[in-house]
Amino acid sequence: MPLNIQAKLLSALAGVAALGATAFLVPLATDSPERPHVIIAQGKDGLPNRSPLDWVSYGDQVAVVNVTSEAETPASAEEIAAGEGYISRRVALDIGEVVWSRPGAPTPPATLSLVVDGWSFKGDTRTPIALEQSSRLEPGHAYVLSLARLSDGTWSAIDSQAALPYDSETIGAGEYQGQTVTAKQFGAAVKTDDDKPKGGDFSPTGAEVIMESVAELTVGKPADYVGTLLATTDPDPLAEANFDLDPIARFDTVAGVDEPAKTFCSIATPLALSEASQLTSTELGGILGQLVAEENGEDATDLGVLAAYHNGDSSLASQADAIRPAVITNIESQCGIEVGDLAPTSTASQE
Repeated sequence: MPLNIQAKLLSALAGVAALGATAFLVPLATDSPERPHVIIAQGKDGLPNRSPLDWVSYGDQVAVVNVTSEAETPASAEEIAAGEGYISRRVALDIGEVVWSRPGAPTPPATLSLVVDGWSFKGDTRTPIALEQSSRLEPGHAYVLSLARLSDGTWSAIDSQAALPYDSETIGAGEYQGQTVTAKQFGAAVKTDDDKPKGGDFSPTGAEVIMESVAELTVGKPADYVGTLLATTDPDPLAEANFDLDPIARFDTVAGVDEPAKTFCSIATPLALSEASQLTSTELGGILGQLVAEENGEDATDLGVLAAYHNGDSSLASQADAIRPAVITNIESQCGIEVGDLAPTSTASQE
């Protein structure tokens, strides 16, 4: 396939996941002659979008939407000449009941137009494409959709798992990965153990949803259950501190923050009596061993001996007893904490 066609596929396959980064295609395994063939696009999402934490950290509004129409974008002249390529779709949405809003978030429009997954074609044959673990957003179906406004003022779903089927006012009933499924079938498809359900229930190959996804927690429920779930979920603190940024910049900020560099005193924190840590001899030895790298000279030597003793070198017992007071004084004076006898506080066995 020509490179420009592949590029077109990658950009258009974002579909409901307008923020997606990369994608590749695999066929959907079928075990029923009635089930239409669908190509499943697997991709890397641009934003976290599975759990309630993700939705409240990066979404602005969650609403019930109805897909009212679709229009295809013609293939390029090169694709037509090659006899194969990709046909994109644009769908029109009516935004209905808003079931959750992020405090201070912009108001969603009454209608919305999104570019979504379309069809692969070869000759006269078209095959629908659906993003893995996602809905295609097809006319005649309803969805619960998590939306966010981007920096350019446009609105988008917050990625591949931001749309839940919602026909008959039941989460999980409706269109999912290009198939019409029941809530029971949808629930089986998003199980975290990824086992194919028994009794003929539908489960797409490769579905892997992390534990406690919004889909799992709300399947079979009405839309307002999602609102209740999100209203009782706190956002990521760093994301919340950057709610003035659009979701992409917000996530870049969150993902770009490195963990604070470890220091002598941050490593020693579990040793403080105020922490009430339950440390086995081996765990104590591990902490002391980390402290060695932060010291030098005699202090480092003493820490090393005490670490080796607590890690099982009983030949160092007398030496460990002799240097323990100096190690205690060193830690307490540097960090302003009390470490007591600097002895194990748990006798639990180590694996």
